[in-house]
Formats: sequence, structure tokens, C-alpha cells
Amino acid sequence: MLALAILAAMAGGLHGTAARAADLGTAPAANAGDGTSTPADDAKKKPKKEVTQLNGVSVTAAAINDVPPTATYTQSQIDAETLHNLSPAPVVTVQTMLNQQPSVFAYANGPNGVESSVNLRAFNSSQFSETFAGVALNDVFNGGVTNQAENRNNVLLIPANLQSVDIYRGINNPAVNSYNSLGGTINYVPRQPGDTMGGRVGASYGSFRSYDYHASFDTGDWNGLKQYFAFAHSSSRGWIDHTHDRNDNFYWALSYAFDENNTLSNYLLYNTNKGLSPFNMPQALQQQYGRSYQWPLDWTSSPIKDRNWLDIVDWKSQFADNVAFSNKLFFGRNEYLRTSYSNPLYQQSATQPYNLEDNPSGYAFWLGNPDGPTYDPAAVFGSVEAGTAYHFYGYTTSGVGDTAELTLNLPNNEVVIGGNVTWGKLHSREYWYGSAPVPKINGYNDTWDEHDHRTVSSLFAQDTVSLFDDRLHLTPGLKFIHASTTNHDIVGIYYPIAGTVKDTEHFVSPTFGANYQVADGLNVYASYGKNFKLPDISAYYGAFQTDANGNNTLVPPTVKPEYVEDYEVGARYRVDGFSATLNGYRENFRNTFITVTDPVTQLSHFRNGGSSRYQGVELQLREDWQTMSAGTFGAYFNYAHNQAKFTSSFTSDFAGQVNAGQPLAGVPQNLYSAGVTWKWQGWRVDAQGRFVDKQYIDQLFAGTPTAATIKPYAVFDIGVSDTVQFASSGFGHEVRFGLNVDNLFNRHYLNTAYTDTDYNGNDFIRGIIAAPRSVTGSVDIHF
Repeated sequence: MLALAILAAMAGGLHGTAARAADLGTAPAANAGDGTSTPADDAKKKPKKEVTQLNGVSVTAAAINDVPPTATYTQSQIDAETLHNLSPAPVVTVQTMLNQQPSVFAYANGPNGVESSVNLRAFNSSQFSETFAGVALNDVFNGGVTNQAENRNNVLLIPANLQSVDIYRGINNPAVNSYNSLGGTINYVPRQPGDTMGGRVGASYGSFRSYDYHASFDTGDWNGLKQYFAFAHSSSRGWIDHTHDRNDNFYWALSYAFDENNTLSNYLLYNTNKGLSPFNMPQALQQQYGRSYQWPLDWTSSPIKDRNWLDIVDWKSQFADNVAFSNKLFFGRNEYLRTSYSNPLYQQSATQPYNLEDNPSGYAFWLGNPDGPTYDPAAVFGSVEAGTAYHFYGYTTSGVGDTAELTLNLPNNEVVIGGNVTWGKLHSREYWYGSAPVPKINGYNDTWDEHDHRTVSSLFAQDTVSLFDDRLHLTPGLKFIHASTTNHDIVGIYYPIAGTVKDTEHFVSPTFGANYQVADGLNVYASYGKNFKLPDISAYYGAFQTDANGNNTLVPPTVKPEYVEDYEVGARYRVDGFSATLNGYRENFRNTFITVTDPVTQLSHFRNGGSSRYQGVELQLREDWQTMSAGTFGAYFNYAHNQAKFTSSFTSDFAGQVNAGQPLAGVPQNLYSAGVTWKWQGWRVDAQGRFVDKQYIDQLFAGTPTAATIKPYAVFDIGVSDTVQFASSGFGHEVRFGLNVDNLFNRHYLNTAYTDTDYNGNDFIRGIIAAPRSVTGSVDIHF
């Protein structure tokens, strides 16, 4: 009842977790990494009469997943039922759906995941890991999963691909954390094939001329072989002018039990996205022309295309009752293409005081370089600006990797030994021209043409020790990480000389956690961990320099990784349908990347300087209860207080002095989320709300915080559905009708914002608005 009382005080609606077979839609995950069971379990599994087929996957009434009370680290979970009942609106992505978890702040600036960003505690998306079936999704060169390195629509996952989500806040044990896991790990568990043949078709339509149609099919168990196929298409005009987008997603999951001891699984994801990206608009223009205003297309535009795929081959073997082995081989590729246009007639001036972004060049500074490039835009198009109005940008990454683990189940210990090798390749390029399509000729009009390689590898060992009749659990762990990076650039507009830069790094990451059962239902825990983040590939770009005498030279990078030490303490309490988790954390962050210029040579070097402290408190409450006449109720409440400040002073080349005690930008100090769910005879109502505190914002080009802020806001959503059972089997035997209203009270606020300077030297704020109220209707037909 406590959670419901707090919810009422917020005057908001919520989202629940109480379970009923007809509402679940997916089977429970048996493994935190990929949702698969052991080989012996798969071989022996038989369909049961009480299993209900819904949404193409078999489920039972006991399918709610939860964090074990004995967990020694801070973690939470999104279960199958929650995923099945998400709003189909174009604002909902695999990252924005995490907003109802403590310390998660996520948004999408466009429909279908365009410019999707997520923050965990005070860490941005390049400072924590996102994994799928335990395989890292993070770009090995630039850290993030989405919207990194200007990859504005590199969507890979949609919620329908998932079985559940595990959120590990803070540094976790070596078997869970991945590269760049400073702030934590979010593991997306793949949708699993079910035991019974069936499927569904469905569609939705709503605000912003948004629609989707989707279909899925489960083959059932054919002598140990189970497969699941799914396709989804979504399209939207967008809530901002000139931001239409469409997305296609295909997913295939396979599981084959060779015998009681060996199981093969495969997960294939393929996604394409095409649309127009939004711009950071001056607030004054949004107030003058309306919140959805964007630059006219004949002023500037930025069409974007992305193709993304990933395949994971997972082998599990049970060598003996207490010895298990698993190996995951994975492959992936992402190609992002953008051709932006910025009209020279409407550039920043006394009559048009705002910067359009992606601007043409004012002069052909590269023509003085002895080695090129040779493109003379004024000779071809009459002026330098006219000849550089179009910018083509391509970013292609590919990679392959392997992860192996050996698990020993001993009487009082579970020992896991494992390792990973991941090899990645990056081809980044940009070309300028005065018309489209832009020719791509190296030595002529290339701004840069860059080829990079990075190999990261790790070895780890961890132990889970149970003592004192299972009341005390200890989890010591150790991971060794090694990385080698090569950056090669040919001559281009920004690179007067060609060259290659190489670097290697290594680190030993220790972790330790302890959990003690104080009384029945009450556990306390504490943990410590240390990890590091590799420099983004952009840290190597400064190696190409021009000295004080005008000579082109190559300066070896001296930048070192960023480090975090994490301290956590918490308690979990459970009794009947009520659970509560309270924890505090402190994360000491050092070696922030800065740029230092030598006063003698005038050469710029990347150096490590500046430190930060992230600390806070997180609270989770949940209660589920059932009445005989009024149905089933569930409620939850989350609160997170996150404080992020610089603890040392340093100087930024663009923004000047940054002082100790200054808060980091983009970190809401307080986050609240709450929700309730009611279910009765096929009906379901979900209501949820969240409050986001004010955020300091960065200067657009300097990337350092200013005194300006995004104001606090609260957003509420509601969803109503009715699942009707027409027959026991056959096409249309069950139909689900749904209606969702997101941003119920039509709250106006900015997703993201920056400070900038206009033509007259005046500071102003520019940003991207969040989606207004949207209404979406949906129908799903099961067979």
C-alpha cells in the first residue's frame, strides 16, 4: 500500500508488474545473458496444458522475473509483461522505455529512435555498456550504441525483439560488465522461441500520421528445433516539421537441443531506417513560429539512412552435472549515410542571425596545401560557399568477436572463468561539393577518409561464495583488459598530410560484492569496483598538427583512459507482494579528456585532466495484490537523487575555466517515476508518470556546462487494452485491442538544449522539443 500512497501524492499514473497468463506474452528468461535455459532443460522440456500461447511465445502464470535478494550489486529488471504492454507510439524505443527505472534518463529527438540517447546515473551512453544476449552493442571506436559519432538513426533493436531487460547500475561483476562499463550495464535479453506453434499479426495508427504493421510466427518444438520469426514496419511524419522517418526490423531466433547436454542458439537482427533528422532550433523561432518549427527544406536539410545487423551464434554444453561451457560467436555491421545541405543564401548574417549547422565553408583554405586536395569550389560553382553547400558523411563499422565461459558449480561456490576477443573496423569519410549526389574522390574533394582498427580482449575470473547456511554471499572478481588501436588518415581538407597513429592500453579491473541476510526477507549488500573507458577514436585526430612555423607534423597521442572507482551499499526487503530496495553510491571519476596547447610550439595535445564525483541515492518500491471481485492491482515507485560535479578545475580551449564544484550538464538531480496497473477479465489499464528535475546545459561547441538550464517537467501516460478470447485455437482465437495516450497532459519541454551565440554576439538557447500528446490505437490478432 505504501507505493500506492506515494503515487497518489504525485497525482500521477503508473505501470505495474502483477502477472496473469493472458497478459504476459513471453516466457521467463532463465539466463541473465540471453534468456536461454540449460541444454538438459531444453532437451527435456515438454509443452504443458497450463501454458498459454500469446504473441507467439509460450508463457505461464509464474513468468515474472525479479532480482534475487542475494544479489551483491545494484540491479533491476524489466519483465516480459511490461515489454508486451508498451505503447506502440513512435516515441517509445528500447532506450526510452527504460525511463521508468531508477537513474535512467532517455529521450528520442525523432520518431522510430532517431537521435535516441540514454543516460545512466550521470554517465552518458559512451560510459556504460548496452549488451544483447551479453554481447556488447557499444561502438568500439566511439563508445555509444545510438546517436554516437553523428549516427543519428543507427537503430538495431526494437522492444518486440526482447524477452526482458536487466539493468545493472554501477560497476558489476566481470561476467556482466563489458568494455567501457563505467556507469553500469544494460543487458537486453533476446526474445526466445516457444514450445507451441502460433503467431500474431497486428497494426497501429496514431498521432503524427504514425502507423506500424507487424507479424510474428513461432514454429513450436520440432524434435528439439524451435524458431521464432518477426517483422515490423513503422512510419511517422514526426512531431517536428520535416522529420518523417520509416523503419523496418527483422528478427530471427533459433534454438536446437542436440541432446540433453548440448544446445545451439542463434539470434539474427536486421534493421533499416531512413528519414530526416531534426535540428537544434533557436527558442525564439520556436516561440515565433510554433513548437514544431524547423528550418525550411530549401534552407537546410539532413537526409539520413542507416543499415544495421547483428548475428550471435551461442553454443552451450553441459560437460558434467557441475561443469558447463558456453561460447558466443558474433558478427555485425552498421552503415550510416548522410548528405546534408546548407543554402549559402541563408547563412548567418545581420538579417538571419542564427547558425544553420552543417555550414558551407567560407574559403578554400586547403588549396594551399602542397599535397591537396585539389577541389576548387569557386572555379566549379562560382563561389566557395556554393561549392561546399553539400556534405556527404559516411560511417561504416564492422566487427567480429568471440566470448567463452566455463562455469564450475561447487558445493559452496560458483566459479566462472571466461574471456572475450572483439575486432572492429571503421571507415569514416566526408566529402564536400556544390550539388548532389556528391562525388567521392580522394585527393579531390575529400574532407577526410579515415580507416581505423581496434582490437579489445579480456580475461576474467569470478567466484560466488555461499557461507553460513546460505546467509552470506561473496562475489570477488578480476578482469584483465587489453586494447590496441590504429588510426590512419589520407590527405583531405582537414588533413594536410597522411599518417598513421597507433596506441595500446591495458587495465586490471577488480570487483567485490557481499550480501548478508539479516532476517527473513531482509538483505543488505555492499560492493566495490574499478573500471576504465578507452579514448574515443576522436582522441587520435589531434595527432595531425601544424606547428608554429607552418610545418605539418604528426604528434603521437598521449591521452590515457578515463577511470572510475565505484562504491555501493544497499538493502532489499520483501514480504508477500511488497518489495523495497534502497541503495547509495559514490563513483569517483578521473582523467577527463582535455586539450592542452604548448605555448612554444603551439601544438595541441590531448591530456588527462579534471576529475568528477558522481554520487546519489536510489529507491525502488513495488507492491502487487489481488482481490476476488475487483481484479489484480500492481504499483511501483522509484526515486533517484544523482549529484554530478567536477572535483578539480581545468581549462577548456573553447569555454575557458571550468571550476571544481561546477555541476555536469545533462544530469537531472532528481528523477521520480511511478505507475499502477489494473487487470480484470481481459481488461488492462496502465498509468504511469515521471518527473525530471532541471538540467544544466552545455555550450554548443565547447561541450562544457553553462549556467543555463532545461526546466523541470513531469510527463504522464495511460494505456487501456482489452484482450478478447473468441476460441481455444485457430486464426483470430484471441484479439487484443489497445489505446495509448502518451504525454497525457501535453506538457511542453525540451529533450535537449545548448547555449549558442548569434551573429551579434548575443547568447541564446537552441534545442529540440519533446513529443507533444500522442494518441495511438492498436490491434493484434493471434493464431
